[in-house]
Amino acid sequence: MEIDKIEAFDYMLQLFEEWRDSHEELKNKPFSKLKAMKLLFLAAAPKEDGGDDLLDIFDNFYAMPYGPVEIDIQKAMCEDRLPSFSVKYRSIEPREGAEPYNAKRYNDKFYHRVRNAVNDLRKENEKLVLLNAFELVEITHRWSSWDRAMNFAEFMEQLSAKMPTDFIRDSSKIFDLK
Repeated sequence: MEIDKIEAFDYMLQLFEEWRDSHEELKNKPFSKLKAMKLLFLAAAPKEDGGDDLLDIFDNFYAMPYGPVEIDIQKAMCEDRLPSFSVKYRSIEPREGAEPYNAKRYNDKFYHRVRNAVNDLRKENEKLVLLNAFELVEITHRWSSWDRAMNFAEFMEQLSAKMPTDFIRDSSKIFDLK
C-alpha cells in the first residue's frame, strides 16, 4: 500500500498540533504555512547519518529563498486540499466540520513512520515548535543540501532548484539555532 502524501502531511499537522499544545504558551495557536513547511522538512529528513526518514513519501523538496519546500504539499495547501485543515492566507487551522482525529484511520505501519519521524524530531529539539517561522528558516538554511541546491538555482538564474533526496540524506543535520 502506498501512502498518500497529502494524508500523511495532514496527519503530521495533527501531530505538530499535539506537540504545540504540549507547550502551554502556544496552545491552540494556529501554525503559519511557512512554519508548517519547515517542520515538515525537518521531520521528513533523517535525524542522523543513515537514519530513518520520510523522503520516500515527501520526495519533491525544492530549495527556495525561505528554505526547503515540498512542492506537492505546497500545491495542496494553495488549493486548500488538506482533509482536516483549512489553509488561510497566513495560517493553517483545523477545518470546520472535518472528521475528528481517528486513531484507527492512521493505525497502519506507514503512519507509524510519520509519528516516529515527528517523535524523533521532538527528541532532537523539543523547543523547535516554539520557534517562529523565520527561526526555522534560519535552521533549514544551514543544511548543506539547501545551500547546494540554492547555489545551483542562483547559478542558473532561477529562484529555486530541486533538492535531490540523496543530497538531503547526506546533508548536515541541524536542528537548532546554535
